[in-house]
Amino acid sequence: MRQITLNIPDSEFPFFMKLVNSLPFVQVADPEQLDMKLTSSQRETWQLIKNGFDEFKEVKQGKRRARPVQDLLDDLED
Repeated sequence: MRQITLNIPDSEFPFFMKLVNSLPFVQVADPEQLDMKLTSSQRETWQLIKNGFDEFKEVKQGKRRARPVQDLLDDLED
C-alpha cells in the first residue's frame, strides 16, 4: 500500500473528502486516531509545533507582531 499527502483548499475539502470516501480502495486516516498513537510527551511536542505554526500564520497575516531574533537570543542568555 502507498501513502500520499495532498494539500486541498479549505473551500474544496468537504467535496474532496466525500469523493475520496466513496472510493472503496482508499483508506483515510482519522487524525484523532493518529493522535492517540502518540505518547503524551509526543502529543505535547506536536501541540507546541502546531501552535508555533499558528502563531507564524498570524504574524504573516498581520494579526500578531514578530519578535526580533536578538530579543530571543538575549532572553536565552539570562
